[in-house]
Amino acid sequence: MQLATRLLLIASLAVSTAGAPLFAQTKTPAPTAAARSGVGAIAGVVVDSINGSYLRGADVIIQGAKAMLVTDSLGKFRIDSLPPGTYQVGVFHPLLDTLGISLASKPFHIGPDSTSFVLLSVPSAATIIRRTCPAGGFRPQGTSAVIGHVTDPESLQPIAGAEVSIAWTQLEVSKATGIKRTPRVIRDSTDAQGAFKLCGLPNSLNATLQARKAGAVTSEIPISLGDEESELFARTMLLSRVDSGAKTGSAAVSGRVVLEGAPSNAGSRVEVVGTNVIALTNEQGEFTMKNLPSGTHVLLARHLGFGAETVPVDLSSHEAKQVTIKLPKFVAMMDPVVVTARRQASLDKVGFNQRKRSGMGYYLGPEQIQSMHPNTLTDILRLVPSLHISYGQNGEDVTSSRGTSSLTGGGSCVQYIVDDMPWQSASPGDVNNFVSGQEVVGVEVYSGANAPAQYMRVGQDCTTIVIWTKFKIRDLQ
Repeated sequence: MQLATRLLLIASLAVSTAGAPLFAQTKTPAPTAAARSGVGAIAGVVVDSINGSYLRGADVIIQGAKAMLVTDSLGKFRIDSLPPGTYQVGVFHPLLDTLGISLASKPFHIGPDSTSFVLLSVPSAATIIRRTCPAGGFRPQGTSAVIGHVTDPESLQPIAGAEVSIAWTQLEVSKATGIKRTPRVIRDSTDAQGAFKLCGLPNSLNATLQARKAGAVTSEIPISLGDEESELFARTMLLSRVDSGAKTGSAAVSGRVVLEGAPSNAGSRVEVVGTNVIALTNEQGEFTMKNLPSGTHVLLARHLGFGAETVPVDLSSHEAKQVTIKLPKFVAMMDPVVVTARRQASLDKVGFNQRKRSGMGYYLGPEQIQSMHPNTLTDILRLVPSLHISYGQNGEDVTSSRGTSSLTGGGSCVQYIVDDMPWQSASPGDVNNFVSGQEVVGVEVYSGANAPAQYMRVGQDCTTIVIWTKFKIRDLQ
């Protein structure tokens, strides 16, 4: 039985067995003869049991009246002046589409001069998980789940046979081994309706979700599960049939970056990770990016003196997306010895210490960087023998005595990797505007072919500067 069909049965079951039925009728006292109109009304509310709130912005269809309404911020809707007759209420919302639920009341009758009240409720997380996740299988880590669909962003058709994976690091503490961090990955393949289910997950989970098929792959989307015993996360992933190496397309995104406590929101940098598209915000913090590849991607926003933030975004040529990103104020503080030790452990986890032992590059660790008390990134990079710092129109520019681009036919080139993601400079010398020296905990510098395989670009022989900041290392602690 497919996921969509199974969840439809859940909704139908709730109508007849739930303690509070999905719909009920109450007639108001008959008005005086002078006020009689001969028509009735339907009022109702839609409850989101998964998130413990009301389902606002849902489309409500009144079958029999050919009317469509939208629920307000409290999940309420109402329609008046209905002739006596039989009606049925149906609800449509992106959350229901992701869950594969068709939510509707039973048909009911409205008499003259009366109002019928309808209560519709999305099934609870525990109910959906119990009906969706099979018993047995691999050893479960918990009773939570992540479910959803994989869809083509242009045709809006489901994609069957796509692999969806969730990855996280599990912390285990014991007297025998102490603190142990174990990488975990669970995978599932989408069915004919594009549905997937990742079951047996622990709660209180920070993980990444990704979908792929053949040469197409989405970005790794950060997700979080709460502290309830059974948590449910629902997500539709847009997987373009175009190879994931595509850097351009017909999609667009615009929005606003808000800086905590700042008098102006200008000058923030926003990029679509994995592309070369970069935008800088205006005085109101607004930005627009066009000609983007379709699919599920991640926006990365940075501003000097503020924490970096990533936001998932589903891009399609059918409509331009709107997002709001809030950046928290970065407060520099002295690091105690215990934090330094944790950062060393986190740097070991991202491979920094292992690559340092190989001796293939130039490395600066937390102790060296802290002793410098750097204000800018270039304060740190001045220590690297192969790098030259010069002041240009846009700030201090970093060039290398090694590394040339075979695509351009010569000249030194420098490429940045910040927190394991490629950094594309908007203009020469602007790196100090977005990465503060006080944020940096580790630096790796490689010349030409000495760069690790994951940081090399096809057709280029550039000097590679890998930067690790407190924001990335903090997430790994």
